[in-house]
Amino acid sequence: MSRNPHAGGSAQGNIRPSTRPSTRYDDELEQALTAAEDARDEAMRWARESDRLQALLIDRDREVARLRAEAEQREAISRTLLSQVETTVRDRHFRDASTAEELQVALEELEVTNAALAHANEELERKIVERTAAIRASETKYRLLFEAMDEGFLLGDVLFDEAGRPVDFRFLEANPSATRLMRQDVVGRRLREIDPSFEPHWYEVFGRAARVGKATRAELYAKPLRAWFDFYVFKVGGAADRRVAIVFKDVTERKRIEDALKRFNATLEERIAERTRERDHLWELSEDLLVYADYDGRLLRISPSWSRLLGHEHAALLARPYSEIIHPDDAGLVRAALDEIRDRRRPMRLKYRILAADGSWRWIAWVLSPDPDGRHLHGVGRDITAEEAATAALHSAEEQLHQAQKMEAVGQLTGGVAHDFNNLLMAVLGNLDLLRKHLATDPKAKRLISGAMQGAQRGATLTQRLLAFARRQDLQTQPVALGALLDDMRSLLERSVGPRVVVRLKVPAALPPALVDPNQLELAVLNLAVNARDAMPEGGTLTVDVTEAAGTEAGGLSAGSFLRLSVQDSGMGMDADTLARAVEPFFSTKGVGKGTGLGLSMVHGLAVQSGGAFRLSSAPGRGTLAELWLPVAATPAEATEPTMEPTVEPVVEAASATILVVDDDALIAMSTVDMLTDLGHTVLEANAGPLALDVLRGNQDIDLLVTDYAMPDMTGAELACEAHRIRPDLPVLLVTGYADLPDGTVIDVPRLAKPYTQQQLAMAVAKLLAG
Repeated sequence: MSRNPHAGGSAQGNIRPSTRPSTRYDDELEQALTAAEDARDEAMRWARESDRLQALLIDRDREVARLRAEAEQREAISRTLLSQVETTVRDRHFRDASTAEELQVALEELEVTNAALAHANEELERKIVERTAAIRASETKYRLLFEAMDEGFLLGDVLFDEAGRPVDFRFLEANPSATRLMRQDVVGRRLREIDPSFEPHWYEVFGRAARVGKATRAELYAKPLRAWFDFYVFKVGGAADRRVAIVFKDVTERKRIEDALKRFNATLEERIAERTRERDHLWELSEDLLVYADYDGRLLRISPSWSRLLGHEHAALLARPYSEIIHPDDAGLVRAALDEIRDRRRPMRLKYRILAADGSWRWIAWVLSPDPDGRHLHGVGRDITAEEAATAALHSAEEQLHQAQKMEAVGQLTGGVAHDFNNLLMAVLGNLDLLRKHLATDPKAKRLISGAMQGAQRGATLTQRLLAFARRQDLQTQPVALGALLDDMRSLLERSVGPRVVVRLKVPAALPPALVDPNQLELAVLNLAVNARDAMPEGGTLTVDVTEAAGTEAGGLSAGSFLRLSVQDSGMGMDADTLARAVEPFFSTKGVGKGTGLGLSMVHGLAVQSGGAFRLSSAPGRGTLAELWLPVAATPAEATEPTMEPTVEPVVEAASATILVVDDDALIAMSTVDMLTDLGHTVLEANAGPLALDVLRGNQDIDLLVTDYAMPDMTGAELACEAHRIRPDLPVLLVTGYADLPDGTVIDVPRLAKPYTQQQLAMAVAKLLAG
């Protein structure tokens, strides 16, 4: 039952050092080991105190025995001397009593001897007194220690039966601690009398110490007291005595801790191995990059996810400096972060790019934490390449949205201006047309009117470009075979770009038709070719290419099939600032008078209004690529008719009719009324929709309603609907400068685009009246 005071260290020694992160089991182990060490130290202190007390008792007994032996020796010497003196005197008296002198000498010698004996007795008495005082002082000191010590102290006799077996114990002395630990006063009582249920091993330990005389230490459980005690038992007295002294202490709490520690140690290695397997499993399967490195940039340990993500061999990553795979633009950031972690000893978050085996760069978001040793750090990295790409795409989309919003605002303004300008041109062209008829015999007036009309027509062309940018031009979309259209344009393109530019057309034979206005598309391609020519003053190559692609490749387009018409030049290219403003209306890098700045704006408007997109990319010295994305038509393209020479069509004559003209702009209304009157019609006027309805509700015969679209209070479309409720068979001609009516407007009436000539108006009126 004896316990090695150093046994606590064996459990600790069996724990292999680990570099694993601390867990709650490590904390429990540390607490248990600390408690075991404390218990061991307490037991050692208690053992040393017991040994010192035993030595003190033994020294006291030896000193008392020595003093007794010395006193007995002195007494024996005195008796011997007296006996010798008596014998000598008697012998001398009987042997030679003849002379008195001899007798006197003998008596004197006897007196000297007695004096010496008296002095020896006095010296012996003095020493006995001194020794007795020392013993009493030692006893007092012992008694104080006996009373004050925390350990229990018992002195008693072991009782044996006739067979020599220890069967009981009589308590002779007990200090207060012993009384407290035994929970009662035991002096003068026997152990079996106190509680007969004490186990036999108690008597065996006491009997062995009393019989053999060898000090014994043991830890025994006292069932009656429900406590564990650590005992130190040693013999007191002579060989025949059966008296022993007992120093003991309650170690129940320590035993509980030791038992818990033993149970913990029994499963510790298995639990550590299990945790190691779990950690290694997580290390192997983790998709995040796990790393243990030093501050010099050397990777000391990395998880397999490094190779899975980056494609590098595991050994190669450990062999090369970490700085070699960091993006050069991020190297300074990483170095500064490592220095800060080392100096401030705090975790840090950062992200930077790492080179993959295929040459691509992967964005990694890191959480780096310093190791307590001050020389290393731990890190967990997550691949955020997709997130960074999404962020970049979002930023690009936001920029595109901002640009689109800006262009939309510019388009709104441009469309409004173009519409108003169209109205002005309508009045100019209409009046000039009428004036030319009335002054047909005056050559000079005819020449001046012709020049004015040419200027007005150029203005009309300009407004058409503005409306194209604003997506308000009147498009006549139809399935168009781009290959045939470009082949027909080849000669026009070559003449437009000049002999120093080589034109190359790359159009596959089997392409579906595009849904677009062919006339506007030809104008758009011509504009792109002229811009390319101006970007190649020294000559170069102009390549026109058509391919079929999915709308998702362009971005911003719905799913479906599109034709991508690309116009690429080998010219000087554009910088980023110029490229950002290239499609803005009236923006131009050409000199004054060399361009309107509306070419690319018109192309952009055509693409968007056709349901496609316009993309422009360029870089200084690398030329420019313009991409026109057009939706694929659901029906095949119609065969193109041979182009006929233009003929001058005479003004269509129609039977005289009564026509109601509605326009809120007096200038436009006057021009339209004059042209219709000149054609022989009777014209009624109204400058608002409600007034026109009042006229229609009257009894006046009206053969045709000609109305403007954009009017306050009531639009031309609304007026047409109300007019049909009043007069269902009344034909209506809607005059507008817009390509499309607003969303939600549903009306099926003929339309006439502004500005128009008298001939165009006459044809539209004649068609409706004949209808």
